[in-house]
Amino acid sequence: MVWVFFLGLSFSSFIAWCLFQVPIGAYYGRGKRTGTYGAYLLACFNDDEEIYQTTCKIGTGFSDVQLTEFTKFYNAEERIVPTKPSDYQVNDKFVTGPSAPDVWFKPCQVWEVKAADLSISPVHTSAFGVEGQEKGIALRFPRLERVRPDKGPTEATTAEQVEQMFHDQDNRN
Repeated sequence: MVWVFFLGLSFSSFIAWCLFQVPIGAYYGRGKRTGTYGAYLLACFNDDEEIYQTTCKIGTGFSDVQLTEFTKFYNAEERIVPTKPSDYQVNDKFVTGPSAPDVWFKPCQVWEVKAADLSISPVHTSAFGVEGQEKGIALRFPRLERVRPDKGPTEATTAEQVEQMFHDQDNRN
């Protein structure tokens, strides 16, 4: 067994990327989060194809107050859609089965999210086909920073920007 100590460094000091993401679905909370949405499926905007592509599932960075406020906000009838919209490119895993969101939303809000890293993903669809693969790019260790009321959903980080960040991370430091 290997133990790693960061000697006073917090996880947030390792976070390198800031992206603007759109919540497109949510998962019912369990345990302490019962009665709220406990996690969200986030997406970037592919402005070439005018579709939303998934980047991650996020469940960290929320206060109890935010969980309640976001649940109330998204439970409004005009924000919930009965099935996945056609302009959402998601892996089949998110359409049916245990990984599918409990609720789908219309794109209506932008969140500022920090992530430690970006990686090739067989599940997420942002920048799908990157490097000729049938895969996308995912955010690793995403954390909510704040809501961005000054941005609309089509002003979210684009798939092209996600791909550029993925390539740029090799040049960090």
